[in-house]
Amino acid sequence: MVTAMVTAMVTAMASNIVSQFGGQRLVHLGLLLGFVTFPAFAGNWTITPTLAVTETATNNLNLSSTNTQSSLSTNIAPGISIYGSGDRAKLRLNYSMNNIFYTADPSQNNQTQNSLNAFGTLEAVENWLFIDASGYISQQSISAFGAAPISSDVNTNVNSNITETSTYQVSPYIRGSFGSFADYQLRYSLSDTGSQAGSAYGSTTKTWLGSLEGKTRLVNLGWSVYLNAVSTDQGNLRSKEDNQLRLALSYQIDPQFQVSLIGGREEQNYDSFNKQSNNTRGYGFAWSPTERTKMEFRRVNRFFGPSNTFNFTHRTARTAWTMSASKEATSQQSQGNVGFGAINGLLVTIYLADPRCSSLPTDQREACANTLASNSPSAQLQGGFQTNQAVVQQLRLIAFSLLGVRNTVTFSATQNNTQNVSALNQLAPIGSGPSQNNVDQLGASVNWSHQLTPLSSLGATFASSKSKGTGLNNLETTQQYMSVNFATQLGPKTNAGINARRVESDGTTSYSETALTATVSHRF
Repeated sequence: MVTAMVTAMVTAMASNIVSQFGGQRLVHLGLLLGFVTFPAFAGNWTITPTLAVTETATNNLNLSSTNTQSSLSTNIAPGISIYGSGDRAKLRLNYSMNNIFYTADPSQNNQTQNSLNAFGTLEAVENWLFIDASGYISQQSISAFGAAPISSDVNTNVNSNITETSTYQVSPYIRGSFGSFADYQLRYSLSDTGSQAGSAYGSTTKTWLGSLEGKTRLVNLGWSVYLNAVSTDQGNLRSKEDNQLRLALSYQIDPQFQVSLIGGREEQNYDSFNKQSNNTRGYGFAWSPTERTKMEFRRVNRFFGPSNTFNFTHRTARTAWTMSASKEATSQQSQGNVGFGAINGLLVTIYLADPRCSSLPTDQREACANTLASNSPSAQLQGGFQTNQAVVQQLRLIAFSLLGVRNTVTFSATQNNTQNVSALNQLAPIGSGPSQNNVDQLGASVNWSHQLTPLSSLGATFASSKSKGTGLNNLETTQQYMSVNFATQLGPKTNAGINARRVESDGTTSYSETALTATVSHRF
């Protein structure tokens, strides 16, 4: 019976995806799902069908300041979760198909939204040829100045600023060594992004990455050579290319501290119609004073100025902290959901050491940690937006998670600055709407959860975001989100919850909304 249910659900979900996405993207999805069937009869695999039913009452379905409309919506969401590892393969997949029905204008508003988060890896030839594949489907903002989604998984409001975006990637690579001379790796990645907002926000990116790393006669002195070639096609627009060659020398001062010098050459057409070449140079360091603390920094001068990367992580038995900053040029069309992944990653790190997961067999710990993290507080206003040009993106993030006996607290603060570097500049602004050639987004969220009983918890969230643009018309939108939620376990595989939220937006987009949501979910 379970097998029949899984087959029926997968068939329905696949049919729905086929109807919404093109064949090219389905090739990538098929490669990804191949990781399930190839090693299915070896190792440990957990396949869990799910079903969730959510009822939402809102006083402003369209998130409008002038035409507020009350409505009830029902979301029936079958899904499937797969975790496992075989002899040479691993897969982590979560998919749900959200079928949303409205009492207000159902013929126009009823819709289906997909949510997918999947990653698989296959060791095709032992210790030499590997294949990674991933697939993501989420709800994202089109413009930085419109109403932002509260969740990237599903959006129950009828919001013209939110669209469904899919990204599929397959990446085969080989790695090995030339004796004691050097280690090598050669990787090819094909990534395809599509958006229901239109072809202007879709792209296909091809990347070649090669590296050689070796040691010299001086034991602490190492060298490396990197070649990176990126080509992005966006429909009828001109292709964008960025080719980089870098050489680096690294010196291990002691087991905890390493410094490096970087030099190279770059050729790109991001900021001009013809390819431009320039020299690159920089430096970096890596510091790991303990197994639980790591810090890395790299600075390279590129065609747009300094390209910086900074990462710091620290964890204790019950806390995890991270700080990061980066400034890079990219031709990717979606600048999505800044900050959410960091909070989830911190929670996974904590739960991997939690007795509930650490006591399990090695191949089950990751699934346990991901499940606990997904049930922990991590809501926020989703930052980012969809661009249609090559941009320089500068990201800053600070986040921490505190896990107590009965209380869990998460916090994140982000800044996402996106600047147009296109040769068209003023004639082709980034994103949609009035011309904006520079967009600065600030966001912060704090989540608290209290375990009332072994089966029930109470939580609260406050999140705020601000988007400010510079262009022919300077735009600015500020949004705040507040919620209180109660969750309980009705049975070994059945959960229920109720959530009350308040959203306020002011500026270029102004509205307010109050909503009440009740959810019942079951794992088969």
